[in-house]
Amino acid sequence: MTHAELQKVRSHLAGIEALLAKSHGGAADDESLLEFRRLCWAAMLLADDGECQEQIDLLVQCAKDFYSERDHERVETLRGQIGRALGALGARLNGIERGYGKRWRDLRAA
Repeated sequence: MTHAELQKVRSHLAGIEALLAKSHGGAADDESLLEFRRLCWAAMLLADDGECQEQIDLLVQCAKDFYSERDHERVETLRGQIGRALGALGARLNGIERGYGKRWRDLRAA
């Protein structure tokens, strides 16, 4: 992934976080689910990393349950799972970005 692609993926993840912040979950909400999936798909197209793609898949699976009829306890569990997946994605993106910096330093030193 290029630096620009990393930034776009981060932007899509921020969109997911904003969507979650305004959603209560636990009720059928096809519009929010569609937007959530759209943001995930956009991030997936840019993320050519297997670990990132696995986390994005997990996000989509959790969102299907989150935006359907669920009790409050299950919604909070799903919100936590989504938060952890977003955190793991952010950490992976940081790792990828640091890897680019290291390679650049190695090239300059050669």
